[in-house]
Amino acid sequence: MDSKRDKASDVNPALLHKKMLQLLSSLWVTRAVGTFARLGLADVMEDGVEDYAAIAAARGLAPDRVYRLLRALSTLGIVAESTHGRFALTPLGRLLGSHSPNNTRTTAIFLNDYFADMWTHLDDALAGERTAFEALKGAPFFDWLAQHPDEARRFNRMMLEVHGPETPAIVAAYDFSQFDHVVDVGGGNGSLLSAVLAAYPKLRATLFDMAEAVAAAKRGEGGPLPGANFVAGDIFTTAAPEGGDVYLLRHLLHDYDDRDCVRILANVRRAMHPRARVLVLEAPLPSDDSPGPGRWLDLQVMLLCGGRERTVEDYAGLFEQSGLRLARTIPTGHPAMTVVEAVASPRA
Repeated sequence: MDSKRDKASDVNPALLHKKMLQLLSSLWVTRAVGTFARLGLADVMEDGVEDYAAIAAARGLAPDRVYRLLRALSTLGIVAESTHGRFALTPLGRLLGSHSPNNTRTTAIFLNDYFADMWTHLDDALAGERTAFEALKGAPFFDWLAQHPDEARRFNRMMLEVHGPETPAIVAAYDFSQFDHVVDVGGGNGSLLSAVLAAYPKLRATLFDMAEAVAAAKRGEGGPLPGANFVAGDIFTTAAPEGGDVYLLRHLLHDYDDRDCVRILANVRRAMHPRARVLVLEAPLPSDDSPGPGRWLDLQVMLLCGGRERTVEDYAGLFEQSGLRLARTIPTGHPAMTVVEAVASPRA
């Protein structure tokens, strides 16, 4: 039925027109969801308030207009209207509250702030080397974050929201018991390394990242890191820690162009002993024309920091240039995470 309907929409002018308007109005959805999160309406509803006027009053808003927002959000499954004017928060909507485990409130707000404004500079990004973020803010993204520590903390919170659910899937999918020493390259606040150590407490661990990230990890923001070693440095100018049996790179390479990825991987390769492994923890693009969100994330990282999403074959090419070779890929229980394993190339 769906296939027939799709084919009909390809030739029916009215259905084509409807589909195009749906695409063009998708911005309305993003803005409405982000506003619902930013104003803390989910938090009000989590406290058991259901009447739209009472929800509005809790935030000093106009009741009728809040009703119309909630009515629109009910079409998305964010809230459910049980009787006229009374709305209940759904499990999906609870992800926009600040108290729910694994909530995405910061992400919803972030994607409606300068991450949304950045898309107004897509033309600039397509025309030259400068990223859209640089066109918007006047500096490359990571340089700008270093100058704005409050925004860096907010961005790190968003990364935890977006990628946190991947962590148990990685630990469940890969057997770390064969190793003695794990090194997390660009490990941020240490959340992944903490989970690995919790599952494999006999491991020695090293976290390697910029000084601000190392400080957050030492404060325990990503969880306990018993006995871990911390190395502060720049992945491009500081030698990667030596002696690791396995090196983790989670959502690091997609922030960079191919040249910089080869620099990162070559740095790690120089630190590896012959039997060590590298785990690139990403969501590779499909090699065929299968649909998927990765093609849109590819544009997002292009606009933000000049990075890109890659296929497994693309990663294999980067490995070859860095003295590594692709060993295997391991799916995980999370749809946005695959373990891409590399080993030292005998020719390196």
